[in-house]
Amino acid sequence: MPALETPHQPRIRLTEARISYNLSQQEVADDIGTTYVNVSRWERGITRPNPYFRRKLSALFNKTEAELDLLPAKSERASRTTEAAAAVPIVPVPVVPQTIYDPAIPLLPAVQLVGREKDMVLIKQRLQGSGNSSLTALNGLPGVGKTALSVALAHDSEVREFFKDGILWAGLGPQPNLPGIFSRWGNLLGISFAEMTRMSSDEDRAKAIRNAIGERTMLIVIDDAWKLEEALAFRVGGVHCAHLFTTRFPHIAAHMAQDSAIMIKELGESESIRLLNQLAPQVIYREQQKVHDLVHAVGGLPLALTLIGSYLRKQAYSGPARRITSALDRLSKAENRLKLKEPHIPAESHPSLPDAQALSMQSIIAVTDQLLDEETRRTFYALCVFPPKPNTFSEEAAMAVVACSTDELDALSDAGMLESNGERYQLHQVISDYALLQIPEDQLSAIQERLVDYIADYIEEHKKDYDQLEEESDTIEAALEIANEIGKGPEFVRSVCAFAPFLLLRGLYRQAEHYLEQAYEAAVEQNDQSRQAQALLYLGETAQKRGESQKAETYLVKGLEIARDIKDDEQICAFLSNLGDIRRKKGDFEQAEEYLTEGLTLAQQIGDIERMSNLLKSWGPVVTGQGNYQKAIDYLKEGLTLARQIDSPEQACIILSNLGVLSGMMGEYIQSELYLQEGLTIAQQIGHRAQNCILLLNLGAVYAGRKDYQQAKASFEEALRISRQMDYPEGTSMSLLNLAEIAIIEKDHILAEKYLEETLILARQLGRPLIIARTMNEYGKLHLQQLEIESAEKDFREVLNNAPKASQDLIAMANYGLAQVAALNKDVDRAIILGKESLAMLEVMGDNNANEVRKWLKTIGG
Repeated sequence: MPALETPHQPRIRLTEARISYNLSQQEVADDIGTTYVNVSRWERGITRPNPYFRRKLSALFNKTEAELDLLPAKSERASRTTEAAAAVPIVPVPVVPQTIYDPAIPLLPAVQLVGREKDMVLIKQRLQGSGNSSLTALNGLPGVGKTALSVALAHDSEVREFFKDGILWAGLGPQPNLPGIFSRWGNLLGISFAEMTRMSSDEDRAKAIRNAIGERTMLIVIDDAWKLEEALAFRVGGVHCAHLFTTRFPHIAAHMAQDSAIMIKELGESESIRLLNQLAPQVIYREQQKVHDLVHAVGGLPLALTLIGSYLRKQAYSGPARRITSALDRLSKAENRLKLKEPHIPAESHPSLPDAQALSMQSIIAVTDQLLDEETRRTFYALCVFPPKPNTFSEEAAMAVVACSTDELDALSDAGMLESNGERYQLHQVISDYALLQIPEDQLSAIQERLVDYIADYIEEHKKDYDQLEEESDTIEAALEIANEIGKGPEFVRSVCAFAPFLLLRGLYRQAEHYLEQAYEAAVEQNDQSRQAQALLYLGETAQKRGESQKAETYLVKGLEIARDIKDDEQICAFLSNLGDIRRKKGDFEQAEEYLTEGLTLAQQIGDIERMSNLLKSWGPVVTGQGNYQKAIDYLKEGLTLARQIDSPEQACIILSNLGVLSGMMGEYIQSELYLQEGLTIAQQIGHRAQNCILLLNLGAVYAGRKDYQQAKASFEEALRISRQMDYPEGTSMSLLNLAEIAIIEKDHILAEKYLEETLILARQLGRPLIIARTMNEYGKLHLQQLEIESAEKDFREVLNNAPKASQDLIAMANYGLAQVAALNKDVDRAIILGKESLAMLEVMGDNNANEVRKWLKTIGG
C-alpha cells in the first residue's frame, strides 16, 4: 500500500529571520550564492537546503539550524542514523566545476535579438582579441538594449567556447548588493562561506575572487553600472579574462574602456518593424502606416518597441480588429506609450528597478530623473520645447531659452539623458515625451514664449548666415509651429518673413508657401500692411519658382498696391523687379521694361544698392531677349559690381550665370565658363539650389558649344536630378530641353522625342511661350533629321507664332530652319533669302549661331 504523501510544513522561523533582517528572498539568495527560487522553496518547506547552505543561512542570521527549522524531521533523522550505522562514513569534498556559468545570468528572451548583428561581431572581436584583463564598455540610452546584448553574448556559443572556464555576471543598478554578488562568485569559485564571511571589506573580497580566478579564461559581465567605484570593484579578472561593462552613463564607459567604449544606438526603421513583426505580426499586416508612425514616435528604442509589441499582441489575440485599431489610437499618445508595462518577474528583474516595480519606459527613465538635483531636473524638463532626435539644438539656444548654465547641460549629458556632439545636443523622442509630461503647464508656456522670442531675434540677426539658419532650421520650424499654437502672431509673422528668403534659396517651396500663407493671414488680422506686402512678395517669388506664373503675378500686383499705399520704396522696387521677371518670361518685353525702368529709377533715387543690383540683374535678360547683347553685358556687369559691393552672394551668382550665358551665345566659351564656374562655386557655398541647377544647365550649354557632348550631358542630367528633387518645374523643363538637343545631335531620335514631349507638357503647364517656342524649334530640327519635311516646316512656323517678337535669336533660328526646309523642297532661292535673313539678325546680335548659318549658305551657293 503506497505511503501517504506528507504535506509541506512552512519554515516559519526561517521566514521570520529573513524579515527581521529586512531582506528579500533575492537578497538572501545573492548573499549565500543561490537563486531566489531555492530560497522560496526552503521557506515553503518544499525542499530543505543541503548542509553547505544550512551553514550559510545559520551564519547569515546568526542562528542555529534548529532555530531556523532547518533540521530534518524526527523520522528522517532516525532513518538516517540507522543508515549511517550500516554504511561506511564518506566525507563530502567540495568540487569546483571545471566551467562556471553564473546562475545570475538572465535567460535568453523568447524574442530573438533584432538589428544587433554588427554590434555582436564588434563586441566579440573586442572581447576575444584584446587579451590581458581587457575592458569593453557598452553605453547608451535607457532601454536601448545594452543588457539584452550582454545576455545574448553570455549565451553565445562562440563566446562560451572562447571563455572556456565560464562567465560571471553582476547586475548592479543604482543600489547594488556588492557583498552578496561577491559571496555568490566566491561560492562558484570554491571559496568557503566561512572564509568569505571573515572578510570585512569589498576590497578583500575582490582580491579573494581575483586569486580564485587565477589563470582561468573567463568573461566577467558587469551590467548596469551606476557608479564608477562600484564598477571598478568588479575588475577582478586575471590575465586571461575579459570584462564587459554596460552603463547608461557615458563618463563611466569612457573611464572603464577608454577607446574601447561602444555606443549602442537605437534601431533603424526597418529593424524596428522587424522587431514589432516578431511580437505582433498580425498588427503589422493590418495597420502598416500607424505602425510606421509608432516606430518614429519611439525613435527605434528597443525596450519601447518590445513593450508596444507585447501590448499589441495581447490586444490582437483572439480579439476583433477594432481592438487593434483602438490600441493603436491609444498608443498615439505619448503618455500611454510611456506607461506600458510588463509584470514583475523576480528572478529576471531589471537591475535599475526595485524588485516590486514593473518595467516600463517611464519607470526606467524615472530612476535617473530621481537622482538629478533640482536645477538639473528643471533644465531637463524644459528642454522638451526643442524638437527631439534626430533634430539637434545649439548650446546657445538651450541656455537662452531654458535659462540654464553649461553645468546643467553637462550633468544631463553625464546622466545619459542628453546626447551631445560638440556644442549641439539631442533629446531622444521618448525622453522628450517623458520630460514634457513632468513639466507644469504654466512653466511650459513661459518657456515656449522664450523660444519663440529667441528664434524671432535669431532669424533676423542671421538672415544672411545661411549655414547657421540651416543648422537651426529644425528649431526654427518648431518655434514657428509653437508661435501659431500659443497665439504669438506678430512674432510668427516677423519670423516667417525673415526666414522665407532662406527657404526659397534652399528650394523648399512647399514649406515657404505653407508658412507665408499663414503669415499673410496673420498680418491681415493684425492690420500690418508692411508685413502683408512682405508676405505677398515672397508668396509671389515662391509661386514663380513653382511655375505658377499667373498666381505669382496676382500676389505681386496686390503686394505692389499695398507697398504704394504705405509708400514703402524698398518694397516697391522689389515688386517691380519680380513683375519685370514674370513679364519677360511670358515674352512681354515691353511691359517688363516699364516695370524695370520704374524700379531702377526709384532705387537710384533712394540709393538702395541692393535693389539697384537686383533690378540690373533682371534688366540683363530683357535686353538679351531683345537682341542687344553688349548692352545686356553692361547692365549685368554693373549689377555684379554692386552685388559685390554689398557682399550679396545670391545676387552675384545669378548675375554671373546670366553673364556666362551671354558670353556663350557670343561664342566666348572660355570667358563663359569662367563666369559660370565662379557662379556655381558661390551657389554651392550658400546652398542656392535653383541657381545651382541653372548654372549646371548653362555650363552644359558651354560644353555643348565646344562639342564636348558627354560632359554637357552629365551637367544636364545633374541639373535634371536637382530640379526634380526640389520640385522646380522650370529647371526640369530646361534640363529636358537641353538633353533633347544633345540627343538630336547624337541622332538618338527616340530619346530626343521622349525629352521633347515631357518638356512641351511642362512648358504649357507653366504658360511659358519662350520655352514652348524653343521646344518646337528642337522638334523642327528632329524632324529635319528624320526627313519629315512637312512636320519640320509646321514646327518652325509654330515657333514664329509663339516666340515673343523681341526674341530675335529664336526668330532667326526658326527662319534658318525654314530655309533648310525650302532647300530640301528644291526651292533654293527661298532657302537663300530665309538663310540670309537669319544670318543678318544673328550677326547684329553677335550670336555664335551665325557661323553655322554662314557655312550652310555656302553649301547651297548662297
